Amino acid sequence: MKSRSRTMAVTLALLTILGSAGCSKLKARDEMNKGVRSFRDSKYETAVEHFKAAVSLDPELTNAHLYLAAAYASQYQPGGDSPENRRIGEEAIKAYENVLLKEPGNIGSVSGIAGIYFNMKNFAKAKEYYKKRTELEPNSPEPFYSIGNVNWILCYNKQDPLPTEQKKVLIEEGLASLQKAIQNDPNYYNAYFYVNLLLRQKAQVIIDEVSDANPKLKDQFAMAALDPKSLEPLVKKHAAKRYEEYQGYLKQADENFEKAMQIRKEVEAKAETKGVVDPTK
Repeated sequence: MKSRSRTMAVTLALLTILGSAGCSKLKARDEMNKGVRSFRDSKYETAVEHFKAAVSLDPELTNAHLYLAAAYASQYQPGGDSPENRRIGEEAIKAYENVLLKEPGNIGSVSGIAGIYFNMKNFAKAKEYYKKRTELEPNSPEPFYSIGNVNWILCYNKQDPLPTEQKKVLIEEGLASLQKAIQNDPNYYNAYFYVNLLLRQKAQVIIDEVSDANPKLKDQFAMAALDPKSLEPLVKKHAAKRYEEYQGYLKQADENFEKAMQIRKEVEAKAETKGVVDPTK
């Protein structure tokens, strides 16, 4: 009898635990659904509270973590330096990271983290996650394009210019990544546009190297850059042996710019055509 009573007690305890766990999961889903409704109504602060409750009740509810991250991300102001804004961005990253602990291949989380770091102007971390996304989506043009975009921003930074050798490495990496984007989608016109921009930086490197060798020329080139017509003769004068190379990069840049504009025009024309109602039907 004692043995049977003990068995029944253990069974009842297990049923109580299972029932409690099941109840928590149901409450978690209810909180998530309430959060989704608030999110759709753009009530992001309320949505955050519901999603936080959901993940507290059921830490394994991946969608709740994703929605929590999205709710934080929706409140984040790109480039805003206030402590509160940075806290919101960091909370979004933390929520996405919690998803990656359970699902390392979750593309939405990797993409979300990359985007927030980009908006925080933490380009090194953004590129780290864009590279992770290229591993997860090797046939998508977007992450490869994003790497090219980041590298151009780093190279173009005039307030805190990079050493010339570092720029050269970033330019080549960026161009290679953009070519991969174009290979994945030949109509990805933004990739052609950034090839154009990086090729112009490649031409600029020639000027940088001449200026590095003769610092007295730095101000002359800086003034000439305000008027492109006066810049080219200056390059021809002080970098005669590389003048043809300089012109070649600018010519390639122009060609890629024209290609970007042509494809963009075609894509927009197709989009407009799709939106037109055929009166014969």
